[in-house]
Amino acid sequence: MSEERTLTARERLRIHLREARRTTESPIVEAQLEAALDAWNDLPPTPLRECPVCGKVGLPERIRNHECTQSLRQEYR
Repeated sequence: MSEERTLTARERLRIHLREARRTTESPIVEAQLEAALDAWNDLPPTPLRECPVCGKVGLPERIRNHECTQSLRQEYR
């Protein structure tokens, strides 16, 4: 995987909630989606994780997918 920016699951969820809110025609659904976005904003931050091989620190899904010594990294999955 290259160093290109990938979206986290949380970022994808927020995008989907915002898009659903933007496209709904129901005021009830819009209110529920707005409440869901408010709840999303109140979530604690995802704790960072350190790669046990190289020491790089980042979000768990990004550390899991970063380029590292492949043979050693497989042991820690």
